[in-house]
Amino acid sequence: MVAQQIVSAEQLMQAIEQQAKMPMVRIGEALLALELVTQAQLDEALEQQKHDRSVPLGELLVRKGIVTRAQLQSALARKMGYPLVDADNFAIEPDAVRKLPFSVARRLEVLPLVLREGRLIVAMEDPTRRDCIDEVEFITQLKVVPALARLGSLQFAIPSAYERFGNQPLPNRDGGLPALTMDFELDSSDKLIETLEREGQEQTARETAREEEHPIEQSDNSLVRLINSMIIEAHNQNVSDIHIETHPGKEKVKIRFRKDGVLQPHVELPHTYRSALIARIKIMCDLDISERRKPQDGKINFARFSSPHKIELRVATIPTNNGLEDVVMRILASARPIPMEKLGLSARNLKELKAAAERPYGMVLCVGPTGSGKTTTLHSVLSQINTPERKIWTAEDPVEITQHGLRQVQVNPKIDWTFAKALRAFLRADPDVIMVGEIRDEETAEIAVEASLTGHLVLSTLHTNSAPETVTRLLDMGMDPFNFADSLLAVLAQRLVRRICPACRKSEPMPDATLQELLDDYLHVFSPENRPAREAVLAEWQGAYGQPNLLRYHSPGCDKCDHTGFKGRAGLHELLIVSRPLRRLIQTGSRAEELMHQSMAEGMRTLRQDGIAKVLQGVTTLGEVRATSNQ
Repeated sequence: MVAQQIVSAEQLMQAIEQQAKMPMVRIGEALLALELVTQAQLDEALEQQKHDRSVPLGELLVRKGIVTRAQLQSALARKMGYPLVDADNFAIEPDAVRKLPFSVARRLEVLPLVLREGRLIVAMEDPTRRDCIDEVEFITQLKVVPALARLGSLQFAIPSAYERFGNQPLPNRDGGLPALTMDFELDSSDKLIETLEREGQEQTARETAREEEHPIEQSDNSLVRLINSMIIEAHNQNVSDIHIETHPGKEKVKIRFRKDGVLQPHVELPHTYRSALIARIKIMCDLDISERRKPQDGKINFARFSSPHKIELRVATIPTNNGLEDVVMRILASARPIPMEKLGLSARNLKELKAAAERPYGMVLCVGPTGSGKTTTLHSVLSQINTPERKIWTAEDPVEITQHGLRQVQVNPKIDWTFAKALRAFLRADPDVIMVGEIRDEETAEIAVEASLTGHLVLSTLHTNSAPETVTRLLDMGMDPFNFADSLLAVLAQRLVRRICPACRKSEPMPDATLQELLDDYLHVFSPENRPAREAVLAEWQGAYGQPNLLRYHSPGCDKCDHTGFKGRAGLHELLIVSRPLRRLIQTGSRAEELMHQSMAEGMRTLRQDGIAKVLQGVTTLGEVRATSNQ
C-alpha cells in the first residue's frame, strides 16, 4: 500500500475492502510497532490528551516533535491500512466533488474522490481527524470513509479538482470567510450571532438568487459551535427548556429559554440557518432528518460533543405550518435523586409520605401538570425505600433519573411496548415495588390497582389538578370503587413556584391588612363545621414563623438573579392520605369537594394553604402562589 499509490476508483474500493478485513489497530500501537515512539512518550501524550480531546493523538505527537508527519503517514498506511491515494493523478468523480462545498474542502483539507452506495470516500493527510469527518458527514449527509493523501498534495489538488468539476465559481484565494479561516474560540452565543449575521449579509450581497438553495453552505462550522455554546449557556444558567421557533420567509429563527418557569428571549438567528439548525439537532439525537411531517422524540448525550459537559437533553420536534419544524429541548436535571428532606415538604407531609412509602403494598400517586416535578418526587421516594431487600422495577418514558439498584425500563409505544405491557411483564418478574411513569389509560390504571392489591407497592403519576380530583378522575375512567379504595394509600399533588432570590431578599414587618388577607385566603377553603378559629391560626403562624412579628419578604433583584428577584423553584404540596372514613367516601362515589373537606378535617392542607405557609417562611411570594393554585 505504501509503494503503490492508488489512481482509480476500482483500486480504491478494493483497498478499502482490504482495510476493513484488517484487525483494528490504534495509532499509538502502530507507532510503537514501528519503533517511532517509546512507551513513555506515548503514555505522556495520552495523559495530555485526556485534558484536550480536540487534537488527535497523531497530531499531538507531531506537535510535540516526537514524530514527523511523514513518519505518522507511514504508520497510518503500513500498520492501520489506510489506502494511499495519488491525489494529483486520481480519476476523481464529479458527483463526489459536488457533494462538498469548496470552502469546506479547502478549510478542512479534504478532497472528495468517489461516491458509492451512500458513502463518500475522501482523501485526507490525517484520516484519524474525527472532527473533520463528522463535519463533512453533517454537511453532505453521507457516510464518510477516509483515505490517505501524500503530504502537501492536497494544497493544489483540491483547487484543481473544484475548477474542473465544481458546480460553483471558486472564490478568490484570499477571500475566505473570517469565521472559518481564523482559529479562535467564541465565549458566548452573542459573538457567534454577530458572526452568523455578518456571514448572512455577505452571502446575500454575493448571491441573492441562490440564497434559498444553499442557505448555510459556508457557515456550518459556526452553526455547530453556536448550538454547542447555546446548550452550555442554558445549562450554566439553570434553564429547564430551550425553545427553537422557526418562521416562514425571511423572518428570523427565534430561540427562547425557560428559566424558573418563565420563557425569556435568548437570541434570534438569520433565516438562512433555519434548516441546518433543525437538521443538526436531529443528527445529535439520531432522529430521521428527512421526516418533517411527523413529530419525533429523542435524547442528546451532550458529552459526545463536548466531553467536559455531562449534560443530557430530551428533544421533541413538532411540525408547524409552511412545512417547518419547531424544536423543544428539555435539559434533564441531575441524574441523581434528591433526598426527600430536601423536597420542601411540610413536617406533616414528609412524615405521612414516608409512612405510605414504607407500606408493603398499595398505591401512591403523584399528580400535577407537565413539568411540576412529579418524576423527581417519585424518585426521591424510591431512594428512601431502595434497599437490597427490595426488588424495584420502573417503567418510564424517558428514563431521566437513574439509581443504583433499580431495574429501569424505557417504554416505546411505537413498537407497542406500553406502560400497560411493561406493568404486566413486571408482575411476572417477582417485584416488591413498581413505578409506572404515568397512568394514561384505563388498562394501565386497572393493572396498577390489581398489582397493588396483590402484594406490591405501586407508584405512578397522573395529570390532574388536585389530590381529591385524582380520585374522581380515576373512578370516571372506569375503576371499580371498592378495589380502588382498598388499593389507594396516598395522593400527592404538587406545583412549582419561583423562589425568592436569597442573595437580595429583604424583609419588613407584615402590614395588618396583608396579614388579614392571608388569613382570609387560608380559611375560606375549610367547610364551616371544620373551620379553625382565626386567632388559633394566627397564633400557630406566630409560633412557627414569627420573631416576634410576622414578616413580609421581597427581592428587588440583583446580578445573581438577573434582576428578576427570583432564583430557582420551590414545590407546593397537597397530600391526601386515605383513611377509613375517606375509603368509605370513595366506595360510595362521593364528589371531590366532599373528599377534600374530609381530608382537611384529618390534617390535609391544600396547595394554596401550603403556598401561604411558604410565603410566611420567605420562600416565595403570594403572587406566585395565586398564579399556580386555584383554591
